[in-house]
Amino acid sequence: MSNTAMTYQWHSLVLALCLGLALSGCAQNFPRPLESINDSERQQGIRWFDQTFKAHGGDHIDKLNDVNVAIDGEWKFLITRIQPLVTDHRYRVKSEERVLLQPKIYAAKYEGPDGSKTVFRNQNTGKVMAHYNGKPNQKEDVRSSTALTADSFYLFLLGPLALEAHRDQFVYLERCSNDTAACIYLSKTPGLGFSERDEVVLWVNRETLLTERVAITLEGHETTKRAHVDVRYDSYLAQGDFTFPSVFFERVLAPIKIDAHAWQLTGLDINRDLRPFDVETSANSPDWSEQALIPASPLTP
Repeated sequence: MSNTAMTYQWHSLVLALCLGLALSGCAQNFPRPLESINDSERQQGIRWFDQTFKAHGGDHIDKLNDVNVAIDGEWKFLITRIQPLVTDHRYRVKSEERVLLQPKIYAAKYEGPDGSKTVFRNQNTGKVMAHYNGKPNQKEDVRSSTALTADSFYLFLLGPLALEAHRDQFVYLERCSNDTAACIYLSKTPGLGFSERDEVVLWVNRETLLTERVAITLEGHETTKRAHVDVRYDSYLAQGDFTFPSVFFERVLAPIKIDAHAWQLTGLDINRDLRPFDVETSANSPDWSEQALIPASPLTP
């Protein structure tokens, strides 16, 4: 199917859902600054980012080489019908995921009712690989959707720890802040996946200083352009000097408002001293090294 046909299909289905499923709710506008940004908004944005970065362990970021997690989750029905390729819900249910911070690598081995999917994504080099049941798939729409989801999940797992390079670009948004959370905005270049630019908003809890919610635009894939989602962190785990979100709930907020995905960590460990070659896959092989294949340390109930 061509990109034009996919886009038409997406918008046609969205229109039908908007007209026929009032329970889905109305779309929400993405929170953005006004046209003119004053110095106070910039200074407050940087200050709030610095505080949440530190609360998640940012002072020790140079000592964080890799994060290894096991995940289990549930996709909501409507999103799997609207975005079957992006969700890949027949494969992406349970997973072992590896994040390497310095090279900005995300790698995952997913399992679902249709079998396995293995993903490798290096944000620095632009490389993206996807294997389904051990066989490579380098179709452009698969590469695009895989890059988008990989970069998004890299950000969701690390929260502010993924955004240190953009520290000086955050802006405080008074209009979406409230008594419990400060709202800060980032115009991120490059964007997520194959996008040149995306927008990110963090809500920082005023008491704990932990990031409690993340919103992103999704310009990196043809059928998600002009869409945006937010992910709520419902729980956290401390691991060494760091605090990671551990229970996640994602909603699509435009072009319609629907629940999308709920997932949680079932395993977590850090600093195995993984290197890119431990998780980098090729057209000939989706294999990881023995060190990378070790399941993430199970979480005790």
